[in-house]
Amino acid sequence: MAEQHSSEARLIRCIISRDGKESKSLGSDMIAAFTVYESIESPFMAAQLTISDSKNFINDYPIQGGETINMELKTTFSDLPIEYSFVVSKIGVRVIKNKTQVYDLILCSPEALVNEVIRVQDPLEGNPEAIVIKMLGNEYLNSTKEIFSEPSKFDIRLNPSKTRPFDIIAKLLRKSVSKLASFAGDSSSSSNKNNPKAKPIKGSAGFFFWETRRGYNFFSIDSLCDTSENGTFIFKDEKKNNKEAKPRLQSKSWGPYMEIIANTEISGDQRFLISSAEFTTEIDLMASLRRGKYCSLMVFFNHSTGQYDEYVYEIKDSYKNMAHLGYQDSEANIPTDNLTDDLTVIPSRVMSMMLDHESWYNEPGIANPEDPNAKDPTNFADWQKYYASQGIARAQLLKNQECNLNIPGNPEICAGDKIDIRIQSKLADELRKKEMYDLESSGVYLVKETKQKYNFLEGDNGTLKTVLGLCRDSYGVKNVPSNHGNK
Repeated sequence: MAEQHSSEARLIRCIISRDGKESKSLGSDMIAAFTVYESIESPFMAAQLTISDSKNFINDYPIQGGETINMELKTTFSDLPIEYSFVVSKIGVRVIKNKTQVYDLILCSPEALVNEVIRVQDPLEGNPEAIVIKMLGNEYLNSTKEIFSEPSKFDIRLNPSKTRPFDIIAKLLRKSVSKLASFAGDSSSSSNKNNPKAKPIKGSAGFFFWETRRGYNFFSIDSLCDTSENGTFIFKDEKKNNKEAKPRLQSKSWGPYMEIIANTEISGDQRFLISSAEFTTEIDLMASLRRGKYCSLMVFFNHSTGQYDEYVYEIKDSYKNMAHLGYQDSEANIPTDNLTDDLTVIPSRVMSMMLDHESWYNEPGIANPEDPNAKDPTNFADWQKYYASQGIARAQLLKNQECNLNIPGNPEICAGDKIDIRIQSKLADELRKKEMYDLESSGVYLVKETKQKYNFLEGDNGTLKTVLGLCRDSYGVKNVPSNHGNK
């Protein structure tokens, strides 16, 4: 690996092309900047290419949308170049001054444009994983990119009614539950003194679907948060020789990235230093209560049978069966002596839903697979009570700590990866001798989003800076009990 400045980057080539038109090469004399975006909440990648145009290329080519942009760049992280392929979806603000005009080409993955003109009409059924793969295949989005995915616990059936593929996948995310999710517990009586007639329900739910430069990903939140040595929540295929195959989840671990004190002499590899860190969210009690993060009441009415049920979901009952990024033993209780004993055990959100196991069932018997009298129940039951509140609470839990991190350019880090960071303790120097790091803010985070910011107007050839949006569901560092969640 070459010894270079930690943020140095170089443009190798940029080719623009479209059918029926000769491809053109854009050199570093025209490209001012290039930014690539990834997010676990986005089904496609996006980018922005800033052009300084003194040749009237925009009109002479001309750029009219849909052109393919192939980029190849070299950084200090690998001897192999980083490659990107996007299509032009929009021309941004164009500023004209003297003999030069500067404008942004807004780019996205080709599948994002195809998605806008595809409508799915045929009924879909099966595991959500299989439906996602079908949406990305030749029949619909025609993607040739690699797909990494995890099967869900329940099979579903739906009628798309001319819905776009990515919109269908978005609906599946709410209904998908990890195969390893546990719903164990006594369902005959409630332990919630505020709702003694409601039955308790447990478990975890929630998936993400996103694209990175490695391919498409469809995984549960628990799989993304799993840091165990054997990958408890990572589903693995089994080969014929009975050995474990490579985990489906392509989530690399990075770090540790270290924060340094200002004016400190730096030696060694500077690519793993934190330029700046900003914690944007740590406690938002009002939002957590409104969304039912801690406790919610689910009211179900089955209009086919007339059955009415109430369930209480308390996240503290399922916390230890989830995978966590930090080392917080339990979800923190929020006692408020002047209001109530504990805000986390009182349902702060009430959700009412219609249940119907009969929608896709034409037999004369009982459709509900949980009914002890059912002899041949439906394969496509309505499982809302196992994902409605659980998915919302699990997603909110992931917002316990959110941080924006600026680091030297690392083009290989992707959304969905994990990163270990070390934040300096802000105590006085004497107290820092015992422990130099903030043990509550340091630790492993999930990379929620990435911005790879190439600037070809800086340095000899150009520079790369990486901005990461991080999140995690618990506090603390490995093998050190957190102060949060402990009474």
